[in-house]
Amino acid sequence: MMLEKFIPNRMPGEKIVLFLRPHWFMPAKHYALFFLLALIPVGGYIFISNYFPNLLGSNVGYPIILLITSIYYLFIWLIFYNAFIDFYLDTWLVTNKRIIGIEQSGLFHRQVYEHSIFNIQEVTGHQIGILGTFLNYGNVNIQTSSPTPLTSFDMVPKPFEVAKQIQQLLENQKQEVQK
Repeated sequence: MMLEKFIPNRMPGEKIVLFLRPHWFMPAKHYALFFLLALIPVGGYIFISNYFPNLLGSNVGYPIILLITSIYYLFIWLIFYNAFIDFYLDTWLVTNKRIIGIEQSGLFHRQVYEHSIFNIQEVTGHQIGILGTFLNYGNVNIQTSSPTPLTSFDMVPKPFEVAKQIQQLLENQKQEVQK
């Protein structure tokens, strides 16, 4: 698999079992909001052209309106880019030896954590709300015996299947140790 070389601090014989990202619906909510915010200057242009037509024809008013609109769209694009980066760079890797979480918060803040499969005590999946049920996304909580006892995969697709796969991986590891 092409992703194998991107495992941080890769151990010998380590293979990716699950590669998870948040459900596609999570950024879709933000994208709809950005689309609506992008329509505000269009409404402003229609309002100004109907009630203040001389403002658009003046040598000072038009450049000022154009500058304000450009700054507004630049601001919207920056926030959109930040939301996309936050979605795209939030990843969780479940390998045959450990769980690795990479969570991006803003452009310049990244948190990476890892837990050994042997430290897992309990794995649960949760779906909350009507959208989570219909679109099949939710949270997977992993209870470990490490200093940070609770790890959560937030808004991942098929949370019950993910929890079942992690539980199966844990049982396989326990059986290998007992042999």
